[in-house]
Amino acid sequence: MNLRPLESCNFALAGWTFVAAVALPSCANGPRADARDDPATTRAAIAAAMQRYQAAARTVNPDSIAAFYASDGILFEPGINPIRGRDSIRAFVASFPGVRVDSATATPDTIEVWDRAAYLWGSYFERLAFPGQPVSEQHGKFVIEWVLEQDGQWLIRRLFRVPIPSPTPPR
Repeated sequence: MNLRPLESCNFALAGWTFVAAVALPSCANGPRADARDDPATTRAAIAAAMQRYQAAARTVNPDSIAAFYASDGILFEPGINPIRGRDSIRAFVASFPGVRVDSATATPDTIEVWDRAAYLWGSYFERLAFPGQPVSEQHGKFVIEWVLEQDGQWLIRRLFRVPIPSPTPPR
């Protein structure tokens, strides 16, 4: 897909919104995980944290978003280079002043737990308003790799987002 530069930024922010709304569940105010937790408990904690983060994502706060990533966290967005580390993710989110998140939802399809890592696959939808532009809607699939930190927090190590183009109406 060939995108003009501004459209690439819209997809990138849309992906960030997805990241914020979906992928950042078990930081700051969430329950701490323990390496002794069973996989069902870990899956439930990650799913519940996603719900909490969806509400927080609508504030578009760069510091809040960056806090959910591991220090080596990477955000993979279509059409741009990977965004590596908390400071870069914070700067990326901050580069979209005035954006409004009208809707950001994520539906987990599968959450798999492997010792100190968890993988979440699912789908997302978001509606964003960029200053001076029409409302933008994106939907697609995602996969998030979570890692259990030494302090018991599940943080995002890698997030991949794949937008799915909307069907073109018949002419």
